Amino acid sequence: MAPTPRRVRQLLSWFATAAVWCSVLTAAVVVGVHSAFPRIDPASAAVLGSIGAACAGLLMWRAAGRIAPARRVTYQLMAAGIQAVAAGIAAACWLPGSGASLAAGLGFSTAVVIWSLALLRLPDNGWDPQAVQRRLVDGSFVGLCFLFAVWLLAFRPLFERYRGHLADGDLAIVIPAMMGVVMLGVGFTTTFRIQRWRRRHALAYMAVFAVHLTAMATYMTWQWDRPDERILWWSVAWVATCAALLGVTYLARTQKPAPVDKPNYPGVHYSVMAGAAALAAAAVLFNGGHVGPLPLDAALLALAAAGALAARLVLTYFDVRRVTGEAAARQRKLSAIVGVASDTVLVLDPDLTVTWHPEDSAWRPATESGSCVGASFLDLVHIDDRRTAEEDLRTLLDGISHTRHVSLNVRVRDSARRWRHTETVVTDLRGKPQVRGLVARVEDVGARRSLETELARMAYTDPLTGLANRRALLQSLEDGVSAEEHQTALLLLDLDGFKNVNDTRGHDFGDELLVEVSRRIKELLRPTDVGARLGGDEFAILLRASWSEAVATAKALVARLGEPYDFHDESTVFTTGSVGIATAAEGFGDPEILLRNADLALRAAKQAGKNRYATYDSEFDRKVRRKNELTQELRGAIRRDELRLVYQPVFATADRSIVGAEALMRWHHPRLGHVSPGEFIPAATESGLTQDLAVWAVNRAAEQLATWAAAGIKAWISVNVSVKELHTHLFATEVNTALIAAGVPARRLVLEVTEHDFSHQMNTLVAQLSALRGAGVRIALDDFGSGYSSLGQLERLPVDIIKIDRDLIAKDDGGVGPLAAITVALGRILGMEVIAEGVETDTQLNAMIAAQAPLVQGYLLAKPMEPDDLTRWLADDPRALPPALPAPGDPADVIEPVSVPGDAGASGDTPNDVPESEKS
Repeated sequence: MAPTPRRVRQLLSWFATAAVWCSVLTAAVVVGVHSAFPRIDPASAAVLGSIGAACAGLLMWRAAGRIAPARRVTYQLMAAGIQAVAAGIAAACWLPGSGASLAAGLGFSTAVVIWSLALLRLPDNGWDPQAVQRRLVDGSFVGLCFLFAVWLLAFRPLFERYRGHLADGDLAIVIPAMMGVVMLGVGFTTTFRIQRWRRRHALAYMAVFAVHLTAMATYMTWQWDRPDERILWWSVAWVATCAALLGVTYLARTQKPAPVDKPNYPGVHYSVMAGAAALAAAAVLFNGGHVGPLPLDAALLALAAAGALAARLVLTYFDVRRVTGEAAARQRKLSAIVGVASDTVLVLDPDLTVTWHPEDSAWRPATESGSCVGASFLDLVHIDDRRTAEEDLRTLLDGISHTRHVSLNVRVRDSARRWRHTETVVTDLRGKPQVRGLVARVEDVGARRSLETELARMAYTDPLTGLANRRALLQSLEDGVSAEEHQTALLLLDLDGFKNVNDTRGHDFGDELLVEVSRRIKELLRPTDVGARLGGDEFAILLRASWSEAVATAKALVARLGEPYDFHDESTVFTTGSVGIATAAEGFGDPEILLRNADLALRAAKQAGKNRYATYDSEFDRKVRRKNELTQELRGAIRRDELRLVYQPVFATADRSIVGAEALMRWHHPRLGHVSPGEFIPAATESGLTQDLAVWAVNRAAEQLATWAAAGIKAWISVNVSVKELHTHLFATEVNTALIAAGVPARRLVLEVTEHDFSHQMNTLVAQLSALRGAGVRIALDDFGSGYSSLGQLERLPVDIIKIDRDLIAKDDGGVGPLAAITVALGRILGMEVIAEGVETDTQLNAMIAAQAPLVQGYLLAKPMEPDDLTRWLADDPRALPPALPAPGDPADVIEPVSVPGDAGASGDTPNDVPESEKS
């Protein structure tokens, strides 16, 4: 096992204890052998004292083991000193001649050194080199002065009277006695230097000195052949003082540290040193006046005291130099910190006169004449801020401020005659002896104020155009609405076609256009108006004006924005703007609502054709809300099973049978009720939900076809789809998957595509339709005749069925359109099936029969109905048309509508409720 410092200390202590007890036991045996003869040996009392002292030292060592580690070493040193004395006197009992005196002297001297170290260490519970040096030097000086006086005036004369001359054996008594006096001075002086544990320190050094005194007395009476009973009594006193020191150790185990340091007494400490020096001087004078010159031994003591004083002066010199260096370092550090800081410090007297200012500060306050120290603080302050500053400072001086400091936001002149914006904190330190005045910390916040101003400008200004931004506009709106200024109008402006400018000319050119637009807006602004750029090409103008004035401004703005834009590269750009108008009365006192109303008006202007203005319309608002709500609710309609398909039959004029049906989608919402296809189909188109709805409709139609096939019904079903679905390759896959899963032939499914959708991406559309047609699905061209360019492309399109638009068949008065028969003949020539849809009167039906239209469909013949109702009709009697046309002039000129089974359970729509254009 590697030796640790703690283990080494334990081994050394055990060896020392063993040596002490070996010496004591040897002395006991030797003295006991001598005492076995007819007389008792004089060393018996010394031996008994050594045994008692050794026992007390051992007990004290063990008691010190339970003291806190920081203080434990001190009391263990005291115990070691007792052991050293006991071992020295015991060794003198069994060593012969001069060896006995040497052992006793070494024991006493070692004990004095150990006890002195313990007393020096006791105040700090550790070794502070500087503190230990000063205590040792001061204590040695006091002890040597006292020893010089006592030796010169008392001990030396007594020694000469009773001993004559100094023998070798007497050195074992005189030298330790002198060292003990010096130790007494160390303990006495240290007691008045420390701030804590004075009582404990006093008890310790008095007990230690008592142990040393009684041990010396025991040895001296023994060596100088004093009566045996006196030796015995001094031995008893020696053991008693050792027990007292043991008691001090037990007190230290339970003593608690003082919560607050006691005050120091430097005056008492220096008085003790001065008194010791005065005592030594008095002894010299007395000896010189009554005895004569100083003897050599006294002179040596005087030289030792002078050496201690010289050592104290040297230490004082080093202390002064160290403190001066530390103060200079602190001053340099303070100067470095103050020199780079943005603030400075002033000390003011109660009359507000500047009494101190750091020389190395980054800047210096100054009056008009350039002075600072000796000038009034108010003379440094700007005249506009002076009155407020004086009132706050008087409040501080009169004690009204409970915080004992005030903050001043004032402008202070510097030495360059510039006014600096400052935040000055003045603290009342008149109660501090080191200051006795007011301390003003003056911080230059000019850079921070400039930065705050710039940040505020950036936070509320658009960096490109210099107009206000959205945050500034909302703040102005809140201010105007909170003041209940109903003469407030908001104009929202959006450029028409700005994206094309960015795409064709680049974003830098677009930024130049925005700057020019902002300039034109500023030309129309009044001082009370606020122009703002909300982002991109969207601008806003907040007017303090009535509705009519706002309309006039919007009209002028539209006209001004429509003028050509000339740029530095000699290019010209034409663009227009749309404006939406809303007033505070329509905003219900909420800036956000006012902004939203203006945005709705702008949307209305865009939808009306752009390059115009529009005012807020509550009906338009209602429609937008309704559309948004439908869009949101439609997203979960399929999952919530709110959609269903109804079917409108298609009749063959040849055999009066139902050959197919058109699937029409219906939506019943639990809260919104029945939603018209004219509402939710456009919403689905804008939100991108038509793909899901088309796939769902195809799957439901395929399931219905499977049901009819199981019942032996061979009718087909047509489903309306848009070009967006046909442009996706997944749609064809979905259609084939649905047909295969239902197990129905592909020819039973017809996909209807509206004619006007064919104008986009013709090649892709033809390819997709050809793929579907190749799989067996038939394609119908819906609303034929309502679009344009259909005749030129009709031959290219893979179409099987033409559905004649209602507008070609019906007139507003219920008659027949002149192009209906021509369209039927065109379809027959092209070899396509023709369906005349929208038949709503008998005249229209007769005209289509006369034109030999093969298929007809309309509300006159049958309304859209539920799948079960149509299935029962097909299973019972699929015929619905009359066998022949009536003769001209016949009373039965008007054919009655056919009664359809289950008609009462149909959707209940009338021709006016759901026009053919809204069927999907």
